[in-house]
Amino acid sequence: MDGLFLDSEPQWHQSQQEICARYSYSWDDDDQRICIGGPLSRVGDYISDICAHDMTGPQVVEELTQMMLVKLSSKAILMRGAFDAVERVRQVMPVALVSASPRILMDAALTTLPSDFFQFTISADDVARTKPFPDPYLEAAKRMGVDPATCVVFEDSLTGIASAKSAGCAVVAVPHYVDVALALKVRVVDSLEAVSLDFLETFFSEI
Repeated sequence: MDGLFLDSEPQWHQSQQEICARYSYSWDDDDQRICIGGPLSRVGDYISDICAHDMTGPQVVEELTQMMLVKLSSKAILMRGAFDAVERVRQVMPVALVSASPRILMDAALTTLPSDFFQFTISADDVARTKPFPDPYLEAAKRMGVDPATCVVFEDSLTGIASAKSAGCAVVAVPHYVDVALALKVRVVDSLEAVSLDFLETFFSEI
């Protein structure tokens, strides 16, 4: 969701900077690169370890969640091409949103979209193990009633890509802060604007 469908990585970056600044630590792109894709528990532990020594990982997570809830509730911006890409694809196949974010942040960010825009959504709170484990995408395929091998997943982070690949799904990567290598079931595009029905048909014909 963050950095793929929603242009929320700058807001995450700002929130992490704000917490770290209290400890005279300058959060930069390297830190962001390490933490991108979550899960949020890993981000909390990371910040606790590098500077916020008087806070536990869960305490950092709670503060970040509240900061992001305010930001996303007031201003959630879609990534370039995201809305139109989903509109194109969902005319011929079901589309779900699978995120490592907690449910409260997902719901806050999606309030401006039609309620039926996604067939369903899966948050970190809806599975026993979130990304990078395969559980979120296995659950999505189960709810759709399809084999994970017939699913294509759009991801921007290495954590999400690892989750999708371990579930057996094909992956279209739209990298954000990270480099992604091409592989048998992995394609890389610059933005969701490149996603068309012809693109997906060609992708599936090659794997």
